[in-house]
Amino acid sequence: MRRSLKLLLVLLFYLFNAWLVVSFSRTAGIFTYPLIIAASLFFILALKLKVPRNGLLEGGLFAAISMGIVLNGLLLLGAITVGPIRDNFSSYLLTGVVVQLLVSFGEELGFRAAIFQALDDELGMWPAAILSAAGFAALHLPSMGIVGLGRQSDLIALATIFFAGIVLALLYKYGGIFNAISFHFIWNYIEYDLFNMGPLEGAINVSKPGPEILTGGAFGPEASILTMAIMALLIVVVWLFYNKFRKPKGTQNLSP
Repeated sequence: MRRSLKLLLVLLFYLFNAWLVVSFSRTAGIFTYPLIIAASLFFILALKLKVPRNGLLEGGLFAAISMGIVLNGLLLLGAITVGPIRDNFSSYLLTGVVVQLLVSFGEELGFRAAIFQALDDELGMWPAAILSAAGFAALHLPSMGIVGLGRQSDLIALATIFFAGIVLALLYKYGGIFNAISFHFIWNYIEYDLFNMGPLEGAINVSKPGPEILTGGAFGPEASILTMAIMALLIVVVWLFYNKFRKPKGTQNLSP
């Protein structure tokens, strides 16, 4: 397939995803993510993209450790307090599994397995990572609008999500699609469903007496300057991990 046609198809696929997000932004992904998953699988198969699927645990460990650093940093700074456990905590934990599976599979199939992979094939890893991460951040603007962040928090959140998009691209590139999915799932689950830190209902209550620039306010830690710095550092850590300490092995692919 000619490069220009392939890049045009990537753009059209991105715009379709943007339309889904904007159209169903208030439905909490009930319609959005199943449609994104179906469209992504069709796009991957139609373009015969080779999607690596050899990793899993490393992405989840990176997410758990980095989110643990964020939580403990905010606690030490006095920006948040944690507890108590909510009475109906089990319903939040179980619902969170379903929601975050949909979110992590939808966004990783859409942005890493489809958009990043197609761009990587044509432009190389770093241009693909930057472009896909920018698009990934931009598609979070509707949720920022619903929460009602200020301009400063908007910019911090966009930067954090942009850096997260690059981290996810590296995890995908070196560890496979399930590596990126596990990072996305664990990060979101801890932030939103285990701890009540964002716009979703979580099992453990979190109060935010600190300034919004640290806590992220109603949007959660993605709008925190601490998380932004940690996510930027994580790009370097993940790249060094795979290129200096653990060379990636041969990969299996989702499509031939």
